[in-house]
Amino acid sequence: MSRQNTARVAIVGGGILGCAAAYHLARAGVGDVLVLERDELNAATTSQAAGLIGQLRTSAVKSAIVGQTLADIATLEADGLVSGFKRTGSLRLALTPEREAETRAQVAAARRFGVDATLVGADDARRLAPGLEVPKDHPAAWMPNDGYAEPYTLATAYATAARRGGVTFATGREVLGVRVAAGRARGVTTGGGEVDADAVVIAAGAWSGVIAARAGTAVPAFPVRHQAWVTAPMDWLTPTFPVVRVPDRLAYLRPEVGGLMLGFFETTPLGVDVAARADFAVAATPRDRDVLTAHAPGLMEVIPGLGEAPVVGGTAGVPTYTPDGHFVVGALPGVAGLFVATGCCAHGIAGAGGVGRALAEAVTGEAATLDPGPMAPGRFGAQAWDALWVRVACEETYARYYELVRR
Repeated sequence: MSRQNTARVAIVGGGILGCAAAYHLARAGVGDVLVLERDELNAATTSQAAGLIGQLRTSAVKSAIVGQTLADIATLEADGLVSGFKRTGSLRLALTPEREAETRAQVAAARRFGVDATLVGADDARRLAPGLEVPKDHPAAWMPNDGYAEPYTLATAYATAARRGGVTFATGREVLGVRVAAGRARGVTTGGGEVDADAVVIAAGAWSGVIAARAGTAVPAFPVRHQAWVTAPMDWLTPTFPVVRVPDRLAYLRPEVGGLMLGFFETTPLGVDVAARADFAVAATPRDRDVLTAHAPGLMEVIPGLGEAPVVGGTAGVPTYTPDGHFVVGALPGVAGLFVATGCCAHGIAGAGGVGRALAEAVTGEAATLDPGPMAPGRFGAQAWDALWVRVACEETYARYYELVRR
């Protein structure tokens, strides 16, 4: 445990976004960075993520954010680190004419963004993912460079690389608040004393809004439960089975230790107000198997073999969502020297690299590589202070995650 009490940049939160921000700050030459984590690194929502890394997005900035993560993975691996990334490729299925139209538009956009994406027919989809039963009259999108990462492994690689760059990590140091004087962040107060810093970054996941509010500013994001389940191994599942997204069933799946990890987006989401639950821990996120019971039959129409494997485990976390589905990254309004990186909207692992780089550029004042406008923390104006509006809007973003044409 580090007791360093000064830093050029203090980062609140040691999940994957905090680790990626530290990594990119170190790469930008800011070695005097202190990451403060109240628990162990990557022990909260990062550890509960599915880790999908997909580039099929509806905006250039969203696609570039993921592209930066893939570039980071290549760099980390070249430096001898284990990233946990599996380049399986990914399929996005269309089961209706309306979804097919959306898929065609998304593939065309992805190509404009420089992503390797193509449309494939039912025979090719079954060849790429044996066991799928897909309609012959609707093509699927195929992205060969997509895949998934083991979240803890990738986050640890970021942390290790950041340490090599001079970053200090202090676990077991809970940040109680940001110290603000004359309208500027001056550091943070922890359970073990004060830390002076020229800049403070809030990357505390579900707790980002709570910490920002104590500093007199607002973060337009709210945590919403997301669950996934893991099946027992299945003999028919091939080692090269890709990530598969089935928006018309509100579902995605990927390989997991010989079985499959299944995730569903709930139409009646559960927002989790951590500000009202002082003792809340991600490990205690309530789980609801009824969600699996409700959604699994529809998914088994697409993958009949799921019916032969029992569910043997699962995850539940509280990723933060935003009213428009974009990250919240950059300088917080009203407090100079205070920055935030949150609002992952289920893309925290996929977007870690792009978010980390955008955050580092905001802190250092370097020219932005990615368009910061869609991620700007102040983009909602006064509405960001309306806690009820933020919560309802964020829960709606979750519930409509796979709604046609939304992303």
